[in-house]
Amino acid sequence: MDFLEEIVRETRAAVEDPSYARGLPARPLQPRASLAQAIRDAGAEGALVVEHKRVSPGASSPRLPRRSMADFVRLGEAGRATAFSCLATRPRFEGSPGDVADLCARTARPVLFKEFVIDPVQLQVAARAGASAVLLLARLSRPAYGVPIRDLATEAHALGLEVLLELHERTELSLIEGVAADVYGVNTRNLATLALDRAEVAETLRRAAHLRPMLGLSGVDGPEEARRFWALGVDGLLVGTGFAQAQDPVAFLDTLRRPTAGRP
Repeated sequence: MDFLEEIVRETRAAVEDPSYARGLPARPLQPRASLAQAIRDAGAEGALVVEHKRVSPGASSPRLPRRSMADFVRLGEAGRATAFSCLATRPRFEGSPGDVADLCARTARPVLFKEFVIDPVQLQVAARAGASAVLLLARLSRPAYGVPIRDLATEAHALGLEVLLELHERTELSLIEGVAADVYGVNTRNLATLALDRAEVAETLRRAAHLRPMLGLSGVDGPEEARRFWALGVDGLLVGTGFAQAQDPVAFLDTLRRPTAGRP
């Protein structure tokens, strides 16, 4: 059983646990900012979506330095983060929907509910937590998983949530026909093996050039990797582990911005 198969099985058990949504409000408390619009508004400089995470299973040192949510938001906003993402996955990642709600209560910026979404219950929880958008994985629509991401996208929109649709392999483009999405992303990391495959991502991005706005996901540990994504035409980057490990997270974010005229 590969990593994705294992995490889907473990996530299903976590979602079925009565404590999954404990402590969340019965309904969203305020209107949500648009993730898609925030990425577009970033313009030539490019968008930076900064992710709150405690563990990065694919990293050489999976357990990340801890910061309070207040410090995470303060540093992200000081670094001019376009938006935030938050791991809500309990198995392997030690996140929770409560983390998402805590983050949403501390910022007016859009927040992505980052989870292996396999059940409409997770969409309802994302809305109650105050998230702007949810992540859906194209790979989960394959027969081996049988997750109806087209239906999940429709349900997300009915709840007022935007959809970030994630791809990795070029073959996954055939899986997303008819799936209503607001933002797209291509993940450098193969979630089956947790290996980084830059060549596959480059080809996927070339074939998905018509999908906008587009984010580069995973493996952005410094300016070299950021420039690689910018050269492939993405509209923004999602960065988590690099931000968590940086001694100066604000300066780190500045090194990732898209090179523009007058800026190296």
